[in-house]
Amino acid sequence: MTIKLGSTNDVIKKLKQISGITSIAVITGEYDIIIQLEAESLEEMYERTQKIHVIDGIEETTTSIIQKEF
Repeated sequence: MTIKLGSTNDVIKKLKQISGITSIAVITGEYDIIIQLEAESLEEMYERTQKIHVIDGIEETTTSIIQKEF
């Protein structure tokens, strides 16, 4: 996700309140933060991403589904 300048700490604080988020990482490059979210179903993932989309300070998100981990 891309974050409005100066909003990173506030966004992280709000992300920590959403169940299912297992990792929050501040990164460099095209995006500012990457999170990992676990959900039992696509419906559950949809509900959680809707909570993320309304967090003040988040300018843009991109969602990718992990098909397989090694």
